[in-house]
Amino acid sequence: MSKEFISILRRPDYVTGAVDSSPFRFEETGAFQKVGDRAQQSCPVEYEYVVGEKEAKVIVHPGKEPVKYLKLRFEGDMSFVRSVYSETWERNAEIEAPHEWTSVRASRVLPWFCYLDGGDRFGCYGVKTGPNCFAYWQVDPHGVTLFLNLCCGNEGTALKESIVAVEVVEYVGEVDEDAYKVACKFAAQMCEKAVLPKQPIFGVNNWYWAYGKISAESVLKETDYLLEMTKGACARPYMIIDDGWQINRTYGGGNYIGGPWIPNDRFGDMAKMAADIHAKGANAGIWFRPLLTLGEVPEEAVLTKDSGGLILDPSHPYTLERVKNDAKRIRDWGFDLIKHDFSAYDMFGWFLQTRFHNVAMCKEDRKFYDNSRTNAMLVKDVYQAVQAGAGDADVIGCCVIGHLAAGIHSIYRVGGDTSGHSFEWTVRNGVNSMMRLPSNERFYLVDPDCAAFTEQVPADKNLDFLEMCALTGVTTLASVTPGILKPEEMERIRKIFCIAAENKCRYGIRNYDKNVFPEIFESEDGSAKREFNWSDYYHGSRNVLAWLE
Repeated sequence: MSKEFISILRRPDYVTGAVDSSPFRFEETGAFQKVGDRAQQSCPVEYEYVVGEKEAKVIVHPGKEPVKYLKLRFEGDMSFVRSVYSETWERNAEIEAPHEWTSVRASRVLPWFCYLDGGDRFGCYGVKTGPNCFAYWQVDPHGVTLFLNLCCGNEGTALKESIVAVEVVEYVGEVDEDAYKVACKFAAQMCEKAVLPKQPIFGVNNWYWAYGKISAESVLKETDYLLEMTKGACARPYMIIDDGWQINRTYGGGNYIGGPWIPNDRFGDMAKMAADIHAKGANAGIWFRPLLTLGEVPEEAVLTKDSGGLILDPSHPYTLERVKNDAKRIRDWGFDLIKHDFSAYDMFGWFLQTRFHNVAMCKEDRKFYDNSRTNAMLVKDVYQAVQAGAGDADVIGCCVIGHLAAGIHSIYRVGGDTSGHSFEWTVRNGVNSMMRLPSNERFYLVDPDCAAFTEQVPADKNLDFLEMCALTGVTTLASVTPGILKPEEMERIRKIFCIAAENKCRYGIRNYDKNVFPEIFESEDGSAKREFNWSDYYHGSRNVLAWLE
């Protein structure tokens, strides 16, 4: 007889927390409150755990001191769990393929949600998308822990009103139910109001062959080539202009890649640029970085000086209004899709998935103007400002927090950078990011990044990557050096883009819990299967790695 996953839709067994005056080692045994036993030391965070029929709400109230952390412990026998899968905070910008099933480890941080292999069935714990704090799980043989980071920066948040910090959910699959199907069902449970694009997202992005060295002339040449590649497609493709169009873009030692978001002399009139792309028969997309700029900024709206410029403070009204106006100006130029980038890095000072393994989220110089809102609330404020300015344009969030972008943006870049120099990067970041496929069209449209067609990477493997994207119904985007494709490659890419434009395929992953680089994909009804081999080009894995060499 199979063992049962413990339920978290009940009163936790132990709770502790921290406010600004709490000791560093606030998790020592004496600090825990055994719920229902008021003889023990009380938790310094004022909270409620309100259990409903399908979820439980953690409500945090303003207290005497700014709140930092809340730790809720649910005890029970979990010794039967064989392996655990977890999310990452943002895109997987590590080179070590972070999305994987691993052995149970009590200290492992499991952001937002986790799947557990219980032997004959799979279980899931999570919080609903759009929470008001950062949350992660920890699993050990004796129970499950939910840890809430309620900080503003690395300090406590001086809440002015009560907040629903998270809504907790759980799911247990049927006996012998496939891991991928269980994950898909749980994703739908975590997000009740996904925003999705109005049409299929396929076409080209010029980053991975040009790396910022672009002009209006090169973009129009690329658009012509895009239309050749998408001949016969039943929808309009996207020509996405990446970094390199803005006035202060520098290369080499300076390498500044921020605003202000006005065009350089290689582009000129951006409304004409969008109109010219439209006239050729494509939709127009463009990239920008909302929180990095140069020029005059009110001192109190500057978070810090970094990356060669000024990082705007996301908690300041000036910043949110400026971000909204930048996005609106781009939309008013006529761009149908806006890609915004680097906001998580700019807010926190590092890529969260490589740094936030415990509780310190920010670099020490990140102290926000408004300390009454949690980090998660500030993140959502930025995304909502971008979307408000973008209006009815689709928005791709890149280097953003996926669980916080869901319900705001229609597209989320789940993968770290692929590469026009090494296909290994495409495998470790792009293919590995497909482990997040259960969230596709349940949280947002998944974007695993681009297939990069250059002289340094194999065209046939990039075509495999692109085909995988089209068959699964995620974004199908490529960076293609104009003129590089051979006739047989052009024929195949046309077929792939036609599949993407038709937007009817929704292949899922077979052996989801067995391989972090998914190779076997199956149609929804099980009637068709497609297998890929990501290891044949390097005869295994390439181990001498450099993104730009």
